[in-house]
Amino acid sequence: MNPKYHDIICARAGADTAVILLHGILSAPQFFDFLLPEIPENVSVYGILLEGHGMEPEALANTSMQRWKQRIYMLMQELLPRYRRIIIAAHSMGTLFALRLAADYPEKIAHMLLLGVPLKVHLKPFGAECSLLAACGMHLQNPKLSAMQHAYSILPDCNPLHYAGWIPRYKELFAEIDAVNEMRMQVRVPCAVYQSAEDELVSSGALPLLDAMPSVRLHVLRQSSHFYFPPQDQERILHAWRRIIRKTMDHGGQTRP
Repeated sequence: MNPKYHDIICARAGADTAVILLHGILSAPQFFDFLLPEIPENVSVYGILLEGHGMEPEALANTSMQRWKQRIYMLMQELLPRYRRIIIAAHSMGTLFALRLAADYPEKIAHMLLLGVPLKVHLKPFGAECSLLAACGMHLQNPKLSAMQHAYSILPDCNPLHYAGWIPRYKELFAEIDAVNEMRMQVRVPCAVYQSAEDELVSSGALPLLDAMPSVRLHVLRQSSHFYFPPQDQERILHAWRRIIRKTMDHGGQTRP
């Protein structure tokens, strides 16, 4: 187990609002560290490390998309009677789960901040190179690679045989993308969506699909990649995050972010 990656749970007494953090495949709740300082002390936080993450490569092979979805829905069921409103921040694969939750619990989820929604995927050569280097634990000074390494929670292992079991996980991921594309227009929860123009994993073909959703306010980050947000783009995300929290706390309901 990699001690750097773990659940982020902060259940605050008397809180009537909770934030759920949903990470992407191979990542961890620590991806959202930059958002945490903006969460008020009277708001609870729940970021769960999905099964098979933060461990050796074989652990991911021994879990499934279905288990991840079950764990997230179990968390939602635990929080429903405890909190009046819920805010979701999600990245990559986590945004697919977030959209499903929003469709199923529209009255409970006040707002969502979605980063790198993979409604269409396209692995660029740089993304493949970065993934291989991150898997082997190699460290380079490229800021995009460094950001990917920070988000990558699987223990380094250069043996390609240990990754063969990931093929079913990615097949499940692509099937989930197709399923969410089928139901995305059902989502009515306000969503601030930030897509990266230099994304090495998500295709620009996702942009019109997101823009067509009535609940989405779409933003394109011109200098960012899938994991890396330079200071000016990160500040744009933080500005939206502060606004979402402030509006939710002030009005106690849904307003367009």
